[in-house]
Amino acid sequence: MNKFFKKYIGIVIVWLILIIAAIMTMPNSSRLVANQGQAKLPVSVQSQVAKTIKNHWGPKVSHTRQVFVVFNSGSKKKLNDAQTTRITSTLSNLDNKQKGLDIASIVKPSDATGLANQFISKDGTTQLAELTVGKRDSVRKMNTNLKQATRTAGVKTYVTSSDVLKSDSQQATKAGIWKVEVIAAVVIFLILVLIFRSLWIPVISLLSTAVSYLISLSVVFNLARHFNFPISSDSQVFMLVILLGLGTDFSIMLFNEFKQQLRRGSDQLEATLLARKNAGKTILVASLTLIVGFGLLGLASFNVYRSLAGVAIGIFVLLLVLATFTPFIMFVLAERLFWPSRNLEAHNYSRSWGFLSTQSVAHPIIALIIAGVVAIPFVLASQGRLNYNPASELNSDSPAKVGYKVIQNHFPNGQGTPVTIYIKADHKLQNDKDLMQVDRVTKQLQEQKGIHSVTSATQPHGIPLGQMYVNQQIEMLNTAFGNTEKGVKGVSKKLKKASISTSSLGQINSQSRAISQMMTSIQQQFNNNGIFETPEQMVNQMQKQLRDTHRRRLTQVQQNIILVALRRTMNDQEQQSQMNSALSSIGLKTNAINSSTTSFRNELNSVQSQFRSYGNQLNNFGVSIGLSNAFLKDVGQSPSTKVFYISKAILKSGIYKQTFAEYMSKDQKSTKLEVVLDGNPSSPAAMRTVRGLQNQVQYDLNGTSLKNAKVAVGGDTSTMADTQQTAKASFKKIAIIVGVAMTLILMLVAGSILQPVYMMGALGVTYLMSLGFTKWFSGQFLDQKFLTWNMPFLTYMMLLTLGVDYSIYLFMKYRQTNPDSKSSTRMINASILIGTVVIFAVIVIGVTVASLIPSGVLTLIQVAIAMIFGLIIFGLVVPVIIPGLMKLTYEGFDFKWRNLKHKKRSN
Repeated sequence: MNKFFKKYIGIVIVWLILIIAAIMTMPNSSRLVANQGQAKLPVSVQSQVAKTIKNHWGPKVSHTRQVFVVFNSGSKKKLNDAQTTRITSTLSNLDNKQKGLDIASIVKPSDATGLANQFISKDGTTQLAELTVGKRDSVRKMNTNLKQATRTAGVKTYVTSSDVLKSDSQQATKAGIWKVEVIAAVVIFLILVLIFRSLWIPVISLLSTAVSYLISLSVVFNLARHFNFPISSDSQVFMLVILLGLGTDFSIMLFNEFKQQLRRGSDQLEATLLARKNAGKTILVASLTLIVGFGLLGLASFNVYRSLAGVAIGIFVLLLVLATFTPFIMFVLAERLFWPSRNLEAHNYSRSWGFLSTQSVAHPIIALIIAGVVAIPFVLASQGRLNYNPASELNSDSPAKVGYKVIQNHFPNGQGTPVTIYIKADHKLQNDKDLMQVDRVTKQLQEQKGIHSVTSATQPHGIPLGQMYVNQQIEMLNTAFGNTEKGVKGVSKKLKKASISTSSLGQINSQSRAISQMMTSIQQQFNNNGIFETPEQMVNQMQKQLRDTHRRRLTQVQQNIILVALRRTMNDQEQQSQMNSALSSIGLKTNAINSSTTSFRNELNSVQSQFRSYGNQLNNFGVSIGLSNAFLKDVGQSPSTKVFYISKAILKSGIYKQTFAEYMSKDQKSTKLEVVLDGNPSSPAAMRTVRGLQNQVQYDLNGTSLKNAKVAVGGDTSTMADTQQTAKASFKKIAIIVGVAMTLILMLVAGSILQPVYMMGALGVTYLMSLGFTKWFSGQFLDQKFLTWNMPFLTYMMLLTLGVDYSIYLFMKYRQTNPDSKSSTRMINASILIGTVVIFAVIVIGVTVASLIPSGVLTLIQVAIAMIFGLIIFGLVVPVIIPGLMKLTYEGFDFKWRNLKHKKRSN
């Protein structure tokens, strides 16, 4: 005894040290799940290729989140002027806070007239602002900061996006875990008190589970933190549920066996060792089976499914705790473990399973028919699509969900979750040839059914750049040519009627001749007057005249006086001579003018003839312009001219620089088209539409300058579509692997081939029935017509592993019964003996998963409903159909392993 105590007290101390270390080294679970717990898709799928292109786009797009701020009047009334003014003021203040809030860009209704239809609802009750926010802060912190910055007096304001919805869902799940822990612990405590009439057993059972849970959770989170071990928001909650259920089930088996050994008279050491040996065998096999089942999830390609592989670590730690820590407590307390009850009698007989299994053997065909009739409606109801909308996970009072619904109620359903098509080429796209192809794809997508609107570099905000289309450019030319035609015809008419008068030139000729004649006459008069004689000649002439008249000669003084006067007169004569010369020159020039005027008159008459000839030519030119204009008008009306064209001059001018910057990457080698869907973005139709977009755009670009461009479709709907395909393929793969592995293990445990096949078939039917029931229940009472996308997988793993666990209990008890009895009789006896354990286990697990319902997270609620229903059905199906099937099969055909070996030896 002392040896046992000394050995195990050391082990207990080690467990205490491990608990302290686990608590001290426990990472921040919220931050860890937020950073590493998101669904991760293969890098080759469309949404991830698009994400890669986006992350290399440029500083305003790379590594950013798209967020919507919703402003709503809170009623059916339009936003009034005062509310609109406050909204505008809020968004203006937000512009000033961009750096502090890590906002890369803001698109709001006031930015452009074309945004009114997209960002203001038709009823005027709601306005939107689209924010591109960096990833500097966590989603939770970003959401808190934006809600504070956009709060507007008198207006209902919400911040929403897929990231915000997922973050809120994670927070709701974490809050739900606390509720699960408290509610499950209280309920399990009460159940164990009722079963054992003891206060110690519930404490020891919950303590063992708590030790296992804390240590395994710390191990998983540290593996995730340091070695990138897969985790998700479901990891912690399902580890808790599984460990609580299994810990309680295993504790019941262990304590019940310990009680039996004490009743048989064993001392506390012997009872402890025998209890651990007898019950431990079943616990070991069941635990290893579950470890294998959950461990195989590590082969899943989808990280959300792979994250549940951490449950295998929890089960392994639980097994170690039950093998060391719990037996030590049993040894120390002995009979006091069952205090205050002193009754050590143990009644393990299950009357209900005994009755059902007996009736099944007596009427196997009827039992199978009844089971089939009950199962078929639920199995058929299980078919249908799944819900991939993250908003459905949250309660209706969640602000992010309310904002999301406001967008869907007042705008096209896809407005809040647009699809982005990326086109990445190996050359720059800012040229007329590539932009023309982008515009052609844009228009083709706009005409596709299921698409509400498409925006691109050539049609920003859904508005085509009108003057950049050939037909409109031709229309402008038509107008210009029409005006030119009118002008040419008008000039032609005037030129035809042109008349240049030359009468004034004739007058100039007459006047010139008259002037010339006058100049000649004046010159003759000057010459005839003899005023060109010298003074000496004039004095001699005067003396001659005096002598002729018998007068005396002039005295010298008189002659001098006369000479002076004459010289002065001669000066005047010289001036007159110069005037005569000038007059002569004028006469010559006048004659030249007369000659030039005559020539000019003749030239004007020639020009007049030419003008009239030009008028005829212009008239012909006007007719040609009219014909060309009519041709261009016909060409402009042709659909083939409705193509985008932008000149190099405009591209270089910077007029559209801002527009192209919004839809072009920094290196101008990638462009994007934003698509708003008509229907629900999480519907199968929307996902089918998105799946076809990549192939359609790639096909449209074949044979063009962008034929080698990479096309990828991103956005929430694309992510949902890829998640659906990835999850479906991964689920199918894991379901087969885990199902086959569980079947093989059951074959080894049962020593039979058909028994495990029957049991797995029963589990499969139970699983489908639970899905059908949950779907019906959700539609009737939760206002959710569809199951969430990951609920079937979680339910499958829970029901499969627990069903296999309970099957192991049954098969091991079956093998312990009298081997000489008939198979059906042995199964009846095993059912009677193990029925109570299974029923207790079902109750405990059912209560544990029921504690998920108050979490408010739809997936957890649906899993809880499916598990409760499935466990109840399983508790009825096993005793109803398994004994009957064994009678139909084994009474004449025994396929047990040892019988096969016996036959070989006989041969």
